[in-house]
Amino acid sequence: MLQVRGVEIAYGKVRAVQGVDLAVNAGEVVSLIGLNGAGKSSLLRAIAGLNRVQAGSIHFEGAPVHNLAAPEVARRGIAMVLEGRSTFKHMTVQENLVLGGYMRSDRAGFEADVERMVGRFPALKKRLKQAAGTLSGGEQQMLVIARALLMRPRLLMLDEPSLGLAPLVVADIFRLIRELNREGLTILLVEQNARQALKLSHRAYVMETGRVVLEGPDLARDERVRQAYLGV
Repeated sequence: MLQVRGVEIAYGKVRAVQGVDLAVNAGEVVSLIGLNGAGKSSLLRAIAGLNRVQAGSIHFEGAPVHNLAAPEVARRGIAMVLEGRSTFKHMTVQENLVLGGYMRSDRAGFEADVERMVGRFPALKKRLKQAAGTLSGGEQQMLVIARALLMRPRLLMLDEPSLGLAPLVVADIFRLIRELNREGLTILLVEQNARQALKLSHRAYVMETGRVVLEGPDLARDERVRQAYLGV
């Protein structure tokens, strides 16, 4: 479904991503782990059309998407949940959800999807008229995931979805990711909680200083990963 080949991304003279290869097959959960500054978020933002690719290519379902504008990437079927719970804080929960359908023309289908979404996230249903900025951190994260799902993506990219959340909320986030994947959604996940990420992933990549240094289906058994990221 997604194929990244030799991608390089730079901010001025700083090379954030250096020749990265990565692939995601339809129906998989693929995790990307590594320390802060490794280039993980830069890579996701490039796939989503938010960062410019200096070299290499990104193909989605066989078609090139590198350096397309972000709205066009979204129209192709890729949705991204940014790090930091990017709600429109002064807008209501309902208004935030409506933005998830700004590219959809099937009004009846979208309204039905909104009903299903608030059913899936009961905390949001109780707060539809409430400003998004007044929600708890966990509720805001659920809101931005719900908004992304309303785009009906075929690939969902999540950047640090558990960051700064309470343990019980983190467990809910990972349970949701597992459920979405069981329903057929393909997911590319950047996550600091390496233990949980590796547990639910079909395959994973490890990035260090802009490069992929390890990849495979069972990295939780790799001694280097166990020492560096799992505290074993």
